[in-house]
Amino acid sequence: MNVPREGCDYVVAVVGQPNVGKSTLFNVLTGRLERVGNFPGTTVGMNVGVREHRGVRLCFVDLPGIYGLRATTADERVARDYVLWGNWDALLVLVDLTVGLSGLFLLAQVAQLTDRLVIALTKWDAVKDQGVEVDVKALEGLFKAPVVPLSALRGEGVEELLDALLTVLRRPGGAGEAVRVDYGELEGLLGALERSVSGKVTKVSARGAAALIVMGDRELASRLGSGVDDLYLRGLRGLGLSEREAEAYAASRVSQFLEARVGSAIRFRPPREPREPLAYRVFGSPLTGVPATIALLFAAVLTAFAVNTGFPFNVAFESLGMKGVAEAVESYSLSGIIGAAFDAVGAWVRGSLGSSHPVLASLLADGVLKGVGVVASFTPLVLITLMIMAAIEDSGLGPLMAASVHGLFARFGLSGRAVYPLFISLGCNVPGVIASRAALDEAERLSIIAGVSFIPCSARLVVLLAFVGYLLAGHPLLQAATVLAVYFVGALLYLVTALVFRRGVLRDRERPELVLEVPRPRKPSLRVIWWDSWSMTRHFLVRAGTVLVIFVVVVWALLSFGPAGFVGEPSRSYAAIVGSAIGSALAPLFGLSPESSWKVGFAVLTGFIAKENLLATVAVMSGVGQEEAVRALGVSTLQGIALLALFMYYVPCMATLATIYGETRSWRTTALITAYVVLLALAVSAAVYWAPALAARPGPR
Repeated sequence: MNVPREGCDYVVAVVGQPNVGKSTLFNVLTGRLERVGNFPGTTVGMNVGVREHRGVRLCFVDLPGIYGLRATTADERVARDYVLWGNWDALLVLVDLTVGLSGLFLLAQVAQLTDRLVIALTKWDAVKDQGVEVDVKALEGLFKAPVVPLSALRGEGVEELLDALLTVLRRPGGAGEAVRVDYGELEGLLGALERSVSGKVTKVSARGAAALIVMGDRELASRLGSGVDDLYLRGLRGLGLSEREAEAYAASRVSQFLEARVGSAIRFRPPREPREPLAYRVFGSPLTGVPATIALLFAAVLTAFAVNTGFPFNVAFESLGMKGVAEAVESYSLSGIIGAAFDAVGAWVRGSLGSSHPVLASLLADGVLKGVGVVASFTPLVLITLMIMAAIEDSGLGPLMAASVHGLFARFGLSGRAVYPLFISLGCNVPGVIASRAALDEAERLSIIAGVSFIPCSARLVVLLAFVGYLLAGHPLLQAATVLAVYFVGALLYLVTALVFRRGVLRDRERPELVLEVPRPRKPSLRVIWWDSWSMTRHFLVRAGTVLVIFVVVVWALLSFGPAGFVGEPSRSYAAIVGSAIGSALAPLFGLSPESSWKVGFAVLTGFIAKENLLATVAVMSGVGQEEAVRALGVSTLQGIALLALFMYYVPCMATLATIYGETRSWRTTALITAYVVLLALAVSAAVYWAPALAARPGPR
């Protein structure tokens, strides 16, 4: 597994556990991301940055944060494979001593593989604050590698780290066995495995690779040949050990090695605080953990949308009869200002070219500019949402929150980390899809991407309130119950979808295990928040943004052209023809009349463009105000509730669809998810319509 080396004198792989400060150091070292992509043959993100030091161009490869090289998740497999077979020239291993000896476990594994490494002791200021005493020279002697204490945010130790890297990089030699751990009763098996894998791994020590197999990495054993795996299993049988027992024993030997050897170089002191921090007591409690997590994430979503769109204050003001104030809140929000700016430019284009080149004017104003405007209006929302989530993660609350809900989510094949995308999607499904990167493995990530479309976003809330307000007028309790039911069913479909995809589509029946190093709560760094959130936002702009602009132009063509050529009225366009076809297909499912079916079909089509367009489309087609759009559909209460279920759960909008493709980079996967979401939404809405009739049917006597 290799990464591009163009413009690099040396390649350095950055290895570290989650929350070790890897992203912070990576951005301090490189200043900016030079390349963003995926590791070859995977969907795991890859960042490569460049730093010139003393005339030498060093390329840093940011490997996924992992707890160990025994690969069980997609991230761990990528990190393990790149360490074993990648085109690196040196490894930079980051260690966080604020978490105790557990912060050295990954280093102990890597140090058995090669001597071409440099050790960085991160968060050095926090280490000193905790009273941890470190003999750097003794630590260098133990691991036979340079050790550099540093505080990346303050810029302390960065130059020394770069000098240490140059020293190792310019040193001749190949793979060396810097550290040798005594595996006790497993030594005989380890020696046999070492001889078996010798020659199959040339980048690293054969003994180090064999140690990973002894620790339970069956997938690595299979990769190295069936004979290696058979040898491993025969050796375990000869020792009378199960795989789990051997794995636990090997891990205990590494821990004993660290306890026996590191004690002379590092002296840990008990925390100064006599009690656990308040965050531990709140989020770690089985009674308050889940409610606190829900409350914090809900507040985060509301904050992001209040700043970007004015929601929910616009809805609150309008419900109080203050329509002018609600409109002002929307108009002067970030998305409102951006939308007004693009509308003004579009009006100028239409005024300049409309009389002489009407088709070109429409293409530029309603196609290209509209598409760029949609991307621009989404960008602040995505950035603000991701900044809030980055602040939660960097503060140390993220792992606590994930742990609090893990027990519930694990029943549906998800880890506790899946709670982030769920709540983010209440505001918008686009950052919800992006937040799937918090998943523990690729199966969970795909399950989250497939499920977030069922979470009603703020745009769908407008449709929900309009339908409920008209169909259930005069019944406030029933209205409130319907709104709650829509959100409850959406969350349930999110969880059920995870179960369907993990066990049915991906054939993975293992319940996810949430292994987290819970850091002490701390004040988040603004620089880290910006680096992390902007990196993912730029990813959205490059991948999903491009696809989204193309989507908008295609939709413009469908709305602007018909059998007679360029048309001014959408009712004579190809979009209207497609909408009529959709309505005809839906009519038998919901008992729709011909007068209603074509309106419903066209509303479904324009709702795909943006859910807030759904009611406006019906109003324009019917020649009524938007507040009368639901009545204009001409449906009964039961039909309306069934259609409401359809509008709430089918593919939310083309921006989300473009983001799904941007995250998966697969049209096939995007089409599979789209088909699944549409079919399940149809099934739920049909069940709503037909259930009363079936319940009223008399049973057999």
